[in-house]
Amino acid sequence: MKLRTRARYSVRLMMTLARHSRGDKPVGLGIVAEKSGLSRGYLEQLVVALRNAHLLRSVSGRKGGYLLARSPEQIRVGEIVEAASGPIEVTDCVADVDSCMHAEFCTCRPLWELINLRIIEVLYDYTLADLLKTDWSQRVLEQIEQLRRKIQRPPRR
Repeated sequence: MKLRTRARYSVRLMMTLARHSRGDKPVGLGIVAEKSGLSRGYLEQLVVALRNAHLLRSVSGRKGGYLLARSPEQIRVGEIVEAASGPIEVTDCVADVDSCMHAEFCTCRPLWELINLRIIEVLYDYTLADLLKTDWSQRVLEQIEQLRRKIQRPPRR
């Protein structure tokens, strides 16, 4: 399973806005493009979904641009991902049990649902403000290392 580019770039866009907006001064997409390394055309597509999800506000006019609709502490990473890509579903049967004709006796479905819920849990555990903290990345890397040691996987061939 991969996180879609739209989701990853939407998180990057929101982080850039959070870093560069000062008070009620909107940030133009040209600045966001420059700071984030994303094309302005692609950003224009992303802001539509983020605005519709009430994560961004647009300001018209010569000094217009975009602002976060709420503070970074109130915006969950999961909200951004789902606004950009839709609901998080590792399989169709997780969201719609009726989509699988084997659902009644499938012993795998609970595993897919658990995986799905763990992904959602991680994405909703963190806010935009968390991602902006200077020590956040280091703390998460330490958690990742602990998990890697815990998980026993056979070597790849």
